[in-house]
Amino acid sequence: MLGGIQYRPTVAEIDLSAIDHNIKMMLNHLPEHVEIMAIVKANAYGHGSVPIARQAIQSGATRLGVAFIDEALELRRAGIEAPILVLGYTPPESWGLAQEHDIACTFYEEAQIDEALKRIPVTAAPLKVHLKVETGMNRIGFIQPEAFMRAVHKLSAANQLYFEGVFTHLARADEEDSTYSIEQMNRFDRWLGELEAAHLLPDVIHINNTAGAMLRPKWSRSCIRFGIGMYGLYPSRYVLEERIIPLKPVLTLKSAIIQLKEVAKGTPISYGGTYVTPDTARIATIPIGYGDGYPRSLSNRGEVLIRGVRAKIAGTICMDQLMVDVTHIPDVEVGDEVVLIGAQGHEQISADELAEWLGTINYEVVTRLSSRIRRQFKY
Repeated sequence: MLGGIQYRPTVAEIDLSAIDHNIKMMLNHLPEHVEIMAIVKANAYGHGSVPIARQAIQSGATRLGVAFIDEALELRRAGIEAPILVLGYTPPESWGLAQEHDIACTFYEEAQIDEALKRIPVTAAPLKVHLKVETGMNRIGFIQPEAFMRAVHKLSAANQLYFEGVFTHLARADEEDSTYSIEQMNRFDRWLGELEAAHLLPDVIHINNTAGAMLRPKWSRSCIRFGIGMYGLYPSRYVLEERIIPLKPVLTLKSAIIQLKEVAKGTPISYGGTYVTPDTARIATIPIGYGDGYPRSLSNRGEVLIRGVRAKIAGTICMDQLMVDVTHIPDVEVGDEVVLIGAQGHEQISADELAEWLGTINYEVVTRLSSRIRRQFKY
């Protein structure tokens, strides 16, 4: 890499107009008063956190959500001024940084409030806090209402802390059977009832993720957390089949053929010779591998698109390269575009299809794409 240019033909094309479309579709679907918190954790699900965050705010999101304070600080260093919430754990030694850079933290235990009161100085800008309550995800969150209300009272009385929000997370919002989600909503309502009775409801209340907002928009409170759907991917097969909101995929993963070779019948391909050509064959080499986050477990299983035709991966995927059998595709040449995720001609390989091959979810497919792959942004 020289002068900021990457010369390898492997690239993730990021369509910012699709981000714009997906946010506007969601805003049209939500009750009028509901804001969008754009979730840009994990490098914006592998899409590129800073450009995605900027586009999300420009397209109508009013807040940003990240997993760790490191991700929030990256956005602040890039000059992004929108409200940011760290959804997960923030170490106590980082609370001062969060206060300094106007980054809201999630607290989920009374002891965190007590420690913050000792650590955080009283300044003109208090540390913003969202309290997470446990309703059924069983990850992080207040469990006992008594401890929660004690924390709320301490938080509300503190000059160096500001009780900005309260939230929970739906564990099964993407399922057709809404029984569990209804139970979670009812529990959340009871937590909110405690706050309302004490006249301590905060400004920001959120429960719905992408699936919840799509299937049950009226459950949305002051804002929703828009994650996987913002990237044009549906959170489950059920939600995909419902297609309540027409989403546009944001990411296309591309590369190119760097070598073509004619090999005889019975030629072993790649490490371990796990693929042996059944006849005379043409084998194309593509400069992408598991070091880029393209899974080795797709060896001899995955497919790519070349000239609008599917071609199977031949042999074991290497760290930096993989091979495909292109015998059935006429006129293939070195330099031909290869699409690993996305559309080419009339064919398409989606992140959902890769997820099915891998026995995982589309979230993992895109977030595992490594920083070695250049993100190329377009609108």
